[in-house]
Amino acid sequence: MDLHHLRHAIALADEGHFGRAAARCGMAQAPLSQSIQRLERELGFALFERSRKGTRLTPAGQAFVTDARVAVTAAERAANIARSVADQQTPVRIGLVSIALWGPLPALLKAAHAAAIPVTLTEASTDDQLDLVATGKLDLAFVSPPFAGPARLHARAMTAEPLIAALPAASLRADESEAVPLARLAHRLILFPSAQGPALHAAILALFRARGLQPHVVQEAARMPTILTLVAAGLGAALVPAGVARHMPVPGVAFRRLKDVRDVPKWPLTLVHLPLPAKSPAASLLRHWLRSR
Repeated sequence: MDLHHLRHAIALADEGHFGRAAARCGMAQAPLSQSIQRLERELGFALFERSRKGTRLTPAGQAFVTDARVAVTAAERAANIARSVADQQTPVRIGLVSIALWGPLPALLKAAHAAAIPVTLTEASTDDQLDLVATGKLDLAFVSPPFAGPARLHARAMTAEPLIAALPAASLRADESEAVPLARLAHRLILFPSAQGPALHAAILALFRARGLQPHVVQEAARMPTILTLVAAGLGAALVPAGVARHMPVPGVAFRRLKDVRDVPKWPLTLVHLPLPAKSPAASLLRHWLRSR
C-alpha cells in the first residue's frame, strides 16, 4: 500500500460516498473504487460496507482509518520538514494568537533579524495552529492553553498576563482614574468566542457570577485588535491582558485595573513545536532567541 491508497480510504470514510470522495481526490469514481478494492485485497479484509445509500466503515475499517490519518499526517510533516532543511533560506513559519503580538513575539522577531533568519507569520486560533504544527505547515506556534496537542509536542510557557478592563475612554468617571468595579463591564461585555479559549472564557464568566453579576455579552470578536476597535467605538467594554495596555495604546480606549478583585484570571500564552531537526532554521532561531533572553 502507499499514501495514495491511505488518502483514498480517508476521503471515502469522511464522505461516505464514492462520488463525493472521488471529487475530493480530484479523480474519477472508477479509479477510486479500484484503489479501495486493491487496498482491501492487500489487507485481506473489507474496510467498507457498500449500499445504495453510500458506504460506511466496517469495525476493521474504523481501526485502519484512525491510524491511516496518523500515517498521512506524519508523512506530510516529514516532507515539509525535510524541505525546510534542504533549503536553508526557507522562512521559519510562526503561528500566533493575537496576544503574542504584545508578548514574546517582538523579541523573537528581533532575534530572527539579528541572525538573518527569515520568518513568516500566520495568525490563527489555537486549534488551527495545532493542526498546522501537526502537518508540518508551521514550525513554531504561540497558542493559548489549555489544549490537546499531537504526540511529542514540546510546550514552553511564555507569559500569564493578569486581565484588566478596557473601556471607552469617554465613559470614564472622575473617580475611575485608577480602577473600575467589575460591575462596570457586566452590562455591555465584549468577549472572545468560547472556542478560542474555553477555559479562560469560562473563568471570565465565573468571575462575574461569583459576585452576583450576570454578564451581557453584546459582541464576540476573535482578534484583540477587533475587540479594542469595538471598545473604542463605544459598543462595550472588555477584559484584556495587561500587556496590551503596555504595548498598544488605542485612541478612545482606557485601560484600568479591576477594583476589589483579587482573583483576577490570567491570560496564558505557550510556545509549542514538534521535535525540530538540529540544523533546521527553526531550531537555529530558537537557540538564538533563548540565548538573547
